[in-house]
Amino acid sequence: MFFSLNLFPHSMAILATAVGSGDLSDAEILGRYPAVVAAGAILLSLGLICDFYLLFRLTRSLAIREPTADGSLFKVEPKTWGLDDVLFAIGAVVILWVVTEGTVLLAFKLAHVDEAGALPWLLLVEMFLRVVILFGFVEFFRRRGVDWRAAVGLRRQPPLRAIASGGIFFLAILPPLAAVFAASAALCRAFGIEDTAQPIADLLATSNSSVVVGLIVAFAIAVAPVFEEFVFRGFAYPALKQRWGTWRALALVSAAFAAIHLHVPSLGPLFALAVGLGLAYEFTGSLLAPITMHALFNATNVGMLLYVRAHS
Repeated sequence: MFFSLNLFPHSMAILATAVGSGDLSDAEILGRYPAVVAAGAILLSLGLICDFYLLFRLTRSLAIREPTADGSLFKVEPKTWGLDDVLFAIGAVVILWVVTEGTVLLAFKLAHVDEAGALPWLLLVEMFLRVVILFGFVEFFRRRGVDWRAAVGLRRQPPLRAIASGGIFFLAILPPLAAVFAASAALCRAFGIEDTAQPIADLLATSNSSVVVGLIVAFAIAVAPVFEEFVFRGFAYPALKQRWGTWRALALVSAAFAAIHLHVPSLGPLFALAVGLGLAYEFTGSLLAPITMHALFNATNVGMLLYVRAHS
């Protein structure tokens, strides 16, 4: 369950279709949701300011110290786990996921529970599985004698500073994402690919259950960012970096991150987002920065979805 990129006008048309306003033109859609348009303009403007700020910081840092071949500005250090551990973890997670969800679905089928009745429980299972897997990683680190907080950089800098950095990186990634999204939408049109919202976003836009809406919001803003950043950036990325170097590892992890969303129209934007998340981790050395960035991204998507839902 993941959220696609819904920060820009073309995605607003997708959402309007989901809530029953698909017969409106683009101009009418923008006129119906002026608050979303204004918020998007403000966010993009702040994003440009953050881009200039980060560029200034980067230029200044390069001017006062010699970069190494791997980039002295990158702060993700070698870890005690490797690619074999990552492959084992992937296998264990897939088995756990298939067995758990298969058992739950079979139980609902045998109990003759309909889809609407099962949905809240399925959402809870999704969230519970992620929490269990996170504790599994903590146990893995404990058995290796590794301080998991230090391993993902949570001790590198004060939490508030890492959170502030995540906020800056979130705003900074928005203008590049806008360009990537426009290019991706054009490619989809060129190849005849229908640009639709992901099922989970469509469910949030249309569900009549306050329980379902509340669970999706909690999942998107709290559970998913922590889980995905821990697995992709905190665990898999350092192992791949040690094997293939920074840029290849960043590309591989970002491609995997985009692919697991199983949504072709979002592949380009999600890949670009993942690269930004990886760079936020590298430049700060703290996983709390990309977690914050990811949570803000999802919260913005959720907020816009709920606004469109309420005003349709």
